Amino acid sequence: MDKKVAIIILNYNDSENTIRYVNEISKYDILNKIVIVDNHSNKENEYEKLLKLASDKVDVIRSDKNGGYSYGNNYGLKYLERKNLQLDYVIISNSDISVEENAIKECIEFLKSNKNAAIVAPRMYYVDGPARRSAWKKRTPIVDIANSTRLTELILFPIFKLAEYGKKDFENKITKVDNISGAFFVADYKKFKEIDFFDENVFLFYEEDILGYKFSKLGYEIYSINDIKFIHYDSRTIGKIMNMFKKQDILFDSRKYFQKVYNKANFLEIFILNILRYIRKFELIFEVPIRKITSKK
Repeated sequence: MDKKVAIIILNYNDSENTIRYVNEISKYDILNKIVIVDNHSNKENEYEKLLKLASDKVDVIRSDKNGGYSYGNNYGLKYLERKNLQLDYVIISNSDISVEENAIKECIEFLKSNKNAAIVAPRMYYVDGPARRSAWKKRTPIVDIANSTRLTELILFPIFKLAEYGKKDFENKITKVDNISGAFFVADYKKFKEIDFFDENVFLFYEEDILGYKFSKLGYEIYSINDIKFIHYDSRTIGKIMNMFKKQDILFDSRKYFQKVYNKANFLEIFILNILRYIRKFELIFEVPIRKITSKK
């Protein structure tokens, strides 16, 4: 491999996973630089624990605020720009995953040989099998309306399913997709920079949809390589650091922003999304206690 590759790992109050992951991948020859971005964790000594990982290959930096997923990753990307490493590829990664070096190499080889490809990722798996939503289709306003509450999912189920890929879509070795999980992906650095990286107007959620929209506008493509994988150990990480009501507010803010700015949703569509935000919160009054009871069993 004669290409320069960097990986950005975003940490927020999760040093245990980050330390495990960096110790695993720091041995990979394919990686020229590992950047850990502590996204302004509020846990005591979190940043100090990460600093112990610093080496010639591993840089540990801390953002000036917790501005969310997009802000934290951009903080790392801008840091790499200042380092002027002349990168060819950059990897965006959660810390609660595991990925083999050969999977990274295969992703990079794919990008090298497919000039229109901007992002590629292995298939995402949980410990007990493949993730249902490793990638998804474009989310139109009506699809997001259907996806907003348990009630609308039930009533508008055929519309809700329009944004889902089925099992057959992943039976081939390669699948071209509209959007892919931000838990781990490899990006062509120049193409990523061309769209000015992540949109920091969303704190969490819909970052991947925005990337998909921006890349497609420039004629670039996103792919899932289905015969290689990465393991996402804990899909509930977000749930650990924020309550469900706050999470729903952030989700609906991002949903509304994406639909309004990128899909040009009309007044009625935005109005419906605003109403559904409160219906979803009402559902959670009953859903949260049930989840707590069932999780204890």
